Amino acid sequence: MKYLGIDYGLKRTGVAVSDTAGRVAVLRETISADGQQEVIDRIKRIIEDDLIECVVVGRPTNLDNGDTHQTEITDRFVEKLRNHLTIPVQVTDERLTTEMAKTLLQGIDMDKRDQVAAQILLQDFLDQQQINA
Repeated sequence: MKYLGIDYGLKRTGVAVSDTAGRVAVLRETISADGQQEVIDRIKRIIEDDLIECVVVGRPTNLDNGDTHQTEITDRFVEKLRNHLTIPVQVTDERLTTEMAKTLLQGIDMDKRDQVAAQILLQDFLDQQQINA
């Protein structure tokens, strides 16, 4: 199964895809858009182009598992995305993925930060799928 990982943000949305076996996540792109609908339209094109079978969206939470303002925004985005897609949309904990991406990219191309965050959250999700299989 091929997956699409999304690190949703109001200004930039990082996107990663898995291989066809659903084992390895790779960078795809950063979507810079002004509104959710523009992001969703681009995601729909990626799903079609890359033959994606499942979408995984990172859900931000505090370290104590509490919701944040961004959690509420992301939850609304996920609901809207589910209404526009015919494939499954799952959520996964994305706590600290952006910080991990910043650390990994220290001194390198920071424009890829959102893509790397999406790659990290998708790889974590894929690893959990393998463990639970």
